[in-house]
Amino acid sequence: MSIIFLNGAYVRAEDARISPFDRGFTFGEGVYEVCIAVNGNFVDAPAHLARLDRSLAACGITAPPERVELHSIMKELLQKNDVRTGLVYLQVTSGVSPRNFTTCPEGRSTLMMLAQASDFEQTPAFRDGIHVQLQEDIRWLHRDIKTTMLLPQVMAKRNALANGVSDTLFYDALGITEGASSNVFLVDGHGTLVTRPLSNLLLAGCTRERILELAQEAGFVIDERPIQRAELATAAECFVTSATYLVAPVLSVDGRAIADGKAGQVTRRLQHLYCAYIAGEGRACADI
Repeated sequence: MSIIFLNGAYVRAEDARISPFDRGFTFGEGVYEVCIAVNGNFVDAPAHLARLDRSLAACGITAPPERVELHSIMKELLQKNDVRTGLVYLQVTSGVSPRNFTTCPEGRSTLMMLAQASDFEQTPAFRDGIHVQLQEDIRWLHRDIKTTMLLPQVMAKRNALANGVSDTLFYDALGITEGASSNVFLVDGHGTLVTRPLSNLLLAGCTRERILELAQEAGFVIDERPIQRAELATAAECFVTSATYLVAPVLSVDGRAIADGKAGQVTRRLQHLYCAYIAGEGRACADI
């Protein structure tokens, strides 16, 4: 029986009630964050909460009254659900109002949080890698906001599964933008780590930021520029990052193998560095 946090109270999920006039339901007017926890400790929680604040401000959504307590609420939610390693999903909508485009809610914003267990280092994507397809990016031009309006991503992921692959990488006129729920990295023939620079066209992933910091500390050369689709055919390695993927090797794109079709040494090295980072001192990364 799962316990969620809803508007100031811990309640059983089956007892939770949200108004049909909540603007998250009627207009998709909401933002969210996903923060992972390892051994009861959150990974990069300040970065996730700072991004939540940016998303709220960008959408004009008032922060929930619990904003200053969010970290402690997240910790308690893990405990109430007996989760040590897993994630907390946090969603904020602008609240309840008559269904009108310009009406502003008079009450509080809606805050919903849930916790679930997951062993990220044991997922097939992390251990074995994923096969992906390319798709033109049809989404809106503020992908830097972590909005709950995820229909294009849902459609892309379902289409990928229907085509026998795991996920989709989006592209635009400049090159690869991002995965349907991840940031994309390429390793070129010289060992340089390439990823698209941040803009309104892609999400500033917290895992992406941490991987770049770890890679720089480890001495990797980094080139933040758009990745051309043609480069995937000659790439030495490719991988994606997110809070739930962590660092997942990309083995093939549109049926064409990346290099030898196996996870590369750079990807494995960055997996180990990230595992060591999230685990902290005293715990070895799972065997890969």
